Amino acid sequence: MAAKTLARGMGTFFKDCGHAPSRQAKCPHACKIRYRNSAGKQIEESGFATQDDAIDRLTTVYNAKKATPGFIGSGSA
Repeated sequence: MAAKTLARGMGTFFKDCGHAPSRQAKCPHACKIRYRNSAGKQIEESGFATQDDAIDRLTTVYNAKKATPGFIGSGSA
């Protein structure tokens, strides 16, 4: 699956399997996410059963990062 990017700065989610793109929504392989933490280091996590689980995790990470002082989008820099 090609990585799907969410809103700017949230990260991407994807499946790293050999299934055809038309089949990947129903394949049993877990989704992975990739994002940058508040220190700017790229992090990859895996084991998400559905795309919704992966998006929920990216949203949680993004909101935590956004609440961190110095985050570009927080208005406190």
